[in-house]
Amino acid sequence: MRIDHVFSSTSFRLSVAFAGLLIAAFVAAGLGVWVATRSIAERQTREHVTAEMQSIRQEISVEGLPAGIAAIENRASRPGALEYRLTSPEGQVLAGNLTTTNLRPGWQFVDLPDRQGLRHGQDDLVILSERLPDGAVLAIGGDLERGESVRIAVLQTLLWIGGLSAAIAIALGLWITRYTLRRMDLLSASLAAVAAGDLTARTVTRTPPRDDLDRLSAGANAMLEQITMLVANVRRVSTDVAHDLRTPLSHVRQDLELAAKDAAPQTLRHIETAQGRLEALLRTFDAMLRLAEIEAGRSRARFAPVDVAEVVESVADAYRPDVEARGGALVLVASKPLTIEGDADLMAQAVANLIENAMTHGGARPNISVGVRSDTNAWDIAVSDNGPGIAEADREKVLEPFARLDASRSTPGSGLGLAIVAAIARLHGANITLEDAGPGLRVVLRGARTEATTAA
Repeated sequence: MRIDHVFSSTSFRLSVAFAGLLIAAFVAAGLGVWVATRSIAERQTREHVTAEMQSIRQEISVEGLPAGIAAIENRASRPGALEYRLTSPEGQVLAGNLTTTNLRPGWQFVDLPDRQGLRHGQDDLVILSERLPDGAVLAIGGDLERGESVRIAVLQTLLWIGGLSAAIAIALGLWITRYTLRRMDLLSASLAAVAAGDLTARTVTRTPPRDDLDRLSAGANAMLEQITMLVANVRRVSTDVAHDLRTPLSHVRQDLELAAKDAAPQTLRHIETAQGRLEALLRTFDAMLRLAEIEAGRSRARFAPVDVAEVVESVADAYRPDVEARGGALVLVASKPLTIEGDADLMAQAVANLIENAMTHGGARPNISVGVRSDTNAWDIAVSDNGPGIAEADREKVLEPFARLDASRSTPGSGLGLAIVAAIARLHGANITLEDAGPGLRVVLRGARTEATTAA
């Protein structure tokens, strides 16, 4: 399974998208927790500082300034205590450990850049300053950053959980994607087999359907069943028509042969013309029946090891006298021995059809070359001629049954020769291509090397 197919699949892209959304959700949650905890810490610190300010003011107003100083010294020495600063009306520090000097009445935030473990630029302290009745100034500060480590730990935990969840989501998405692609490959292979001519190919489905791929596979199988039925009906009708017409035409030919024995010379010429046309019709029906048999795939039962080079050489030898009689030449290109699994008769017919096509369209003096080639990956059979060739736009068209470049159909032939060659190629797992021979046409049957393919 190719990795680019995994990355380009819809299920993997959805998994990555959901993983991204999951990470974004955790990041948003972490930022929300960060802001919320900061706000809560500030509110609680303000409430603590306000209560402490009221308590010390009350103590100074009742027991005097010395009692307030003693209370500040006592409270400032406790672990986790607030920070205090009590100054006289003249500005002399009377008690406390708060070093900030630039204080103003009311609330203010102060950044202490020399504090260890805290980030510069943060508001480390929130301070409340008030002037006492005797003119002294009392300032109390609360540390906003005491909960910083807790907040960082919470944020890191959220990010770790988010990252782990995203990784799990992507891993699960990869597993689901590979599972889905394997099933899609089975479906694609079945459709490709049908496109190659194997109408019996079907994909595996589970009954009852468990997911959307099962429903898709079931729908594809139902479609293939319908296509197979329609194609079989068309083939049956074509075969039946060919069979039904072939018999009465054969009888007509026999009647004409009898009539020719006693016919006058003028009438005999007409009878011979009619016989020629009947022969062409009978050859067309024979070709139709042969094409139907090949496309039905029944010939696969006769597959056996075939020496392709030997088959090509024997067919070329059989046609060489006819080509030379027209003033042309048929050259057998040096061929390597090649053995494939196939039907020797069908391979011979394919080569014969290609040579006849080259003789028909190769001009008055057809020069034809035939050869077999093979390498480590593929094998091919090529037949070239020196005729006018076929325009690139028409090359696919002439492979269809009854296709003729001669729209008036004034030249001999039924338009089934290359269609039969294409059907034989498909039956043997090969394809047919038409190329420019410069000048002329080059027809190539090309198949992939398999374990059943050997070459000397």
